[in-house]
Amino acid sequence: MRILIPILGFGPQGGYRVLSELANAWIRLGHNCAFLVPSSSADPYFPTVAKILRCDPKGRIVDTRGDQRGSGLKNIISLFSGLERIGKEYDVVFANHSLTAWPVRWSKVGKAKKFYYIQAYEPNYYPFTRRPIKFALAKMSYLLNLRQISNSSSYKSVGFRPLDIIPPGVDLSIFTPKSSPGSFRSQDSINVGTIGRTEPYKGTATALMAYRHLRKEEPRLRMRVGFGNVAKADDITIVPIKGDSELASFYRSVDILVVSCVGQHGAPHYPLIEAMACGTPVVHTSYYPGKWDNSWEAEDTSVEAVSAAIQKVISAPLEERIARSTTARKYVEKTLGWDPVAQRFLKHFAA
Repeated sequence: MRILIPILGFGPQGGYRVLSELANAWIRLGHNCAFLVPSSSADPYFPTVAKILRCDPKGRIVDTRGDQRGSGLKNIISLFSGLERIGKEYDVVFANHSLTAWPVRWSKVGKAKKFYYIQAYEPNYYPFTRRPIKFALAKMSYLLNLRQISNSSSYKSVGFRPLDIIPPGVDLSIFTPKSSPGSFRSQDSINVGTIGRTEPYKGTATALMAYRHLRKEEPRLRMRVGFGNVAKADDITIVPIKGDSELASFYRSVDILVVSCVGQHGAPHYPLIEAMACGTPVVHTSYYPGKWDNSWEAEDTSVEAVSAAIQKVISAPLEERIARSTTARKYVEKTLGWDPVAQRFLKHFAA
């Protein structure tokens, strides 16, 4: 099967990791897969063995990276023109963002099947008062005549009609469990970790405030922030991370990972999945695949609730932490390896 993935440009966000890993898995499973990108796109942040096809606004496939200042409209035109030129050479065209859904829907690609993988409910990211055009395009993209697959059943909107709910996977050869899942590295200090993100809804500020709130009563606590993106302070350690191997090492280096995001509750959350694969106890604010038997869920997204959930992990008997962390790893192994996730897509592509 020949699969074409059009994107507006590669980036470091988790959704691009999903696309790179899906492409790699489809190729491992014996299929042909390529990315179609505007000529201005950066190189992939997440490694992929798929072919990268760069197209200019006239749809011509070019060998070198073009003007890096390409506008959003110009990039969409490039994708549309590129699809018109080469889309018919593929069996599947795989839209994966509201802005790629439009050129996929309206391009003429012969007998290729058109799919739309909804990785998030995007109107939430485009407030109507500040970005009304992108808000409207995202909302209306769900009404387009495309075969939908979503990564979560929690998204609700007019036009949602997914064929299947397929969550993202994880590389189980990299995100391996620590030697003693669920156990703390030392009784003298307890390392709490979180991923540093600048977007308010990612909840980094809440994790830091919860840590400082709890540390008044629990002086053993230490905070490690992966990637940084926070102000330097004496009471936190910023951990630079480059690549998945270092990210997995970060998860294994902490005793508790805190995921304190706000919004789209019930949706998949990559750090939650990855930390669970590494056998690290996780506190979260209601995200997949967290459940009562594999993690600790805060009652709400407040600092006090997140603090209370962290305290529950600290106070839990060692046997409970081991049991929940082991259950988490087993769930990820059974359900979220990349090859079985990729095969679920292939069944729909072939139908």
